[in-house]
Amino acid sequence: MTRWTTAPGEHSERTGSNSTACGQVPPTPPPLPRRTTPAQWARTLAEGTVPGTLHLPRTGTAGTCPHHGPAGHATGARAGRTDQHRVRHLTDAAGGLLLLVGTDEPLHERLRELTAEAAGAPGASGLPVVLDVLDVPPGQAALPRARLCTTGWVQALDARAQREAAQSAAAVHPLGALLDVGSTRTLWRLEVGEVRVTTSEGVHLLDEDAVAVATADPFYPDEDGAVTHLETEHRDALVGWVLRELPPEEAVRTREVSVVGLDRYGLDVLVTADTGTRVLRASYARPASGPHELRAALCSALGCPCGGLEV
Repeated sequence: MTRWTTAPGEHSERTGSNSTACGQVPPTPPPLPRRTTPAQWARTLAEGTVPGTLHLPRTGTAGTCPHHGPAGHATGARAGRTDQHRVRHLTDAAGGLLLLVGTDEPLHERLRELTAEAAGAPGASGLPVVLDVLDVPPGQAALPRARLCTTGWVQALDARAQREAAQSAAAVHPLGALLDVGSTRTLWRLEVGEVRVTTSEGVHLLDEDAVAVATADPFYPDEDGAVTHLETEHRDALVGWVLRELPPEEAVRTREVSVVGLDRYGLDVLVTADTGTRVLRASYARPASGPHELRAALCSALGCPCGGLEV
């Protein structure tokens, strides 16, 4: 059973045989990531800022992820033989995946029928499903940056377990709809069998440990607002940075500048010129974990004279 627990940070300090207390040279720490890692994308998309699509089996046949091919550990929805439903998913305080479904939604009745059937099957772990979550970046010009595909088993929860799960989920994301659990909404648990994330670098099959130590991007839920503020209130600093980054012959051909991504590590800027488009990356000197750090990081990266962007 997989549980995605949030670590205090991306790196931890441990005392061991290489301790400087013994007069030895400490080992060189691994380089910090400059972009959101696949495991971090898994945690970010699992928290439910962007709704997902739940693929339910029609016949109970062995399954595949609809975007990544065969699922190695879970049986369930096979591409072309599934029912697809938009679903609100979220995580509890321990990192477990939950599905929040209205009692008036067709998905609610379908889950009731299929989980009852699955419970009667010998050796069943629950209803086999695929949860597919596609990143939605800010702006219309940007392509999705990541896709999460989780295969696993949906399990029904009794009334008490639903209330406990709702309280735990509210500690992560105080969603108003969680107050309706037990009346007009129900919670279902999704036990994770396999996690795959697609990024520009390819498809990544993630193991449990990699996801367990990863943390969701702290700015993803409010990314649209931060990007809008940056483009409207600090556009001069943004354009000035782009023109300094480009060779002079490209800078003079620049026609449009827009931000298409913002995360704890940096900023992605789409530049449109006569010769086409390209994306520039403005990396921060160190990862940002909160609004104050983000303001300082953006100001430093873009050379903004304001002393800290109010985002």
